[in-house]
Amino acid sequence: ANVVASPVSDGSLVYAGSSYEKQAMLAIRIDGAMGDISGTDQFAWKRARRTPYVPSPLLHGEHLYFHSHYQNVLCRVHARTGEEKNSPFRLPGIGDVYASPVAAAGRIYITDLEGNTLVLGAGDGSPEFLALNRLNDSFSASAALSGEEILLRGEQHLYCIVESPDS
Repeated sequence: ANVVASPVSDGSLVYAGSSYEKQAMLAIRIDGAMGDISGTDQFAWKRARRTPYVPSPLLHGEHLYFHSHYQNVLCRVHARTGEEKNSPFRLPGIGDVYASPVAAAGRIYITDLEGNTLVLGAGDGSPEFLALNRLNDSFSASAALSGEEILLRGEQHLYCIVESPDS
């Protein structure tokens, strides 16, 4: 009930979650899934705590990343098994999050409602906190990635962030 975060898929599993009225995160096998699948073996795994509400999950490599509700707590599970190791992570400098996390070049970018973007190194261990950047705007929309550009739609402005040729 009340799924807000968009489901994601790797082609064989669909990952869907909700945490408004009832906490649930499901990994559903696509092959053979039709109609009411409750009571079947179509679920690769399920969890009933620390599940996403507004931001959609991020499938990156072997892991599925998602916020607990829309808080500054990031969970990371193995996408195939649902096993959670070295997680959850409290995100320093980040408040409530509506935008979905995005990944590029071995990094994960998380933007909160207050204009803070946290850059994490993606990997198997504890995340490496690489940078915290601030824009004076409010952000609900997810970042868009195009080539080497990060596009952020704020409440007031549209931002295009790209590495300076002098960097």
